[in-house]
Amino acid sequence: MRILAIAIFSFFSILSVLIYLTKNYQYEKYVLVNKDSSKKLYMINLNLATWHDFASLPGIGDELAKTIIQDREDQGRFDKVSDILRVKGIGDKKFKQIEEYLTLKV
Repeated sequence: MRILAIAIFSFFSILSVLIYLTKNYQYEKYVLVNKDSSKKLYMINLNLATWHDFASLPGIGDELAKTIIQDREDQGRFDKVSDILRVKGIGDKKFKQIEEYLTLKV
């Protein structure tokens, strides 16, 4: 009886950990293979990304990354990828640089 109780407890413990990991990591990042198969394209979700995620994009430093996060907190979620143009410091040229790395899909 005790062995059965331990087995059931272990099963549900492992199941709980797997559910937790699935929920917490499924929205983080998406990895897609670009046309050039030697290069991986990392996409970040505009509404879930951290300042560190934004800072890792080409042409976006720490300060602009923090500005993006602040804009998202003040103005609300981005409805489309091009909404990032509302952020002070991101113009058409910078948007073209980072557009391929941005998504809203979960």
